[in-house]
Amino acid sequence: MNTTLGLVPAFVAGFSSRFASALRLVGVGCSCLLILVAFGSSPLHALAFTGAMGFGANATGGNGGTVYMVTNLSDNGTGSFRDAVSAGNRTVEFSVHGYIVLDSAVSCSSNITILGNTSSGTGIGIEGAEVSFSGKTNIICRYMRFRQGTLGDSGESAVNIGGGSDMIFDHCSLEFGQWDSFDAVTCSNVTVQNCIIADPINQQFGAHVEGSNFTFIDNLWVSCHNRQPLAKDSDQYIQNVIYNYQAGYTVANTGGIFSHDIVNNYFITGPATTSASNCFYQMNTGQSVYSNGNLLDSNNDGTLNGSTVNPSGVTVLTSPWASTTNSLTTMTAAQAYTYVLSNAGDLPHDQLDSLVLSQVEKLGKGTSGTGSGTDGPGGGLYTSQTQTGLSNGGYGTLP
Repeated sequence: MNTTLGLVPAFVAGFSSRFASALRLVGVGCSCLLILVAFGSSPLHALAFTGAMGFGANATGGNGGTVYMVTNLSDNGTGSFRDAVSAGNRTVEFSVHGYIVLDSAVSCSSNITILGNTSSGTGIGIEGAEVSFSGKTNIICRYMRFRQGTLGDSGESAVNIGGGSDMIFDHCSLEFGQWDSFDAVTCSNVTVQNCIIADPINQQFGAHVEGSNFTFIDNLWVSCHNRQPLAKDSDQYIQNVIYNYQAGYTVANTGGIFSHDIVNNYFITGPATTSASNCFYQMNTGQSVYSNGNLLDSNNDGTLNGSTVNPSGVTVLTSPWASTTNSLTTMTAAQAYTYVLSNAGDLPHDQLDSLVLSQVEKLGKGTSGTGSGTDGPGGGLYTSQTQTGLSNGGYGTLP
């Protein structure tokens, strides 16, 4: 079922707390003058949605196109998610709820907005195969659960945006990615905000990023072997929480010369962590880094009590390389911990995200394991979604 969307800007859908605060500071009178404050983006362009931040904040998605209503949970055919994203200039909404099990990868078109929070009930989850935005531009994706798992191809990722540009992912939950949870090679102008990236299997990597102008802000990274992210790019990494890492923010052995703003992040060791200092991994002098307000809690005592940590062996910047970093920084690392655990991922939190959050809240003190009541997996991490012990083959049910 297709209906006309028209030219209504996406930013009228509602006001985020950051945006509302900005409006209060500016003041809105009876003249009906609305001043748009584009956090981390050009103030002369409309935001993808209120609360959009960083380098991907001006993505236009399917604005001005049509609404495609997903009416079933089938892998393909009329009314399916696959059919919905097969053509551009669409806003994809859902009149159903539940998991969509993909038999093969889905390739999305450019100029697409995906709104999982329009679901008629408990939200939308994707199982089984990769969702690809490779080579595409102008993507807005919000409130979706991407959970590939062992049903999928081991050479694919949960989400792949390789070669893409001008994208923003907000309030998404990415778990059980096989190659990477988030694969982003040769990309530019991308934001990942308010997301959970957790429990990758097979390679057990979080995000592989190469390109320019990335923003990772207010995200939760949990139980990844490495790549949180692999940052072969110039980026902003702000107010993230990283738990039970084996290697955290990583540049790796690269001859690339990049700039990194790393601000107010909280690194927390867990049962899989063998060296707390690997919160920053394979950094080098080719990297220009502005690091401020980052904390490391490495004592696994069940209390959040970290101390200052900065990467070593890098070229130190005394101020951010990106002009918007200071305006994006609204919380200390300790405040970010509270905010991220309450707000990251698709909302409301389902069984799987609730399990992830409960493990983080142990702060390394407890019994290691993969199921309920544990503080997270040990050195083997997760190798299958079935290890969670949740229903639906380990994926859990939606709330």
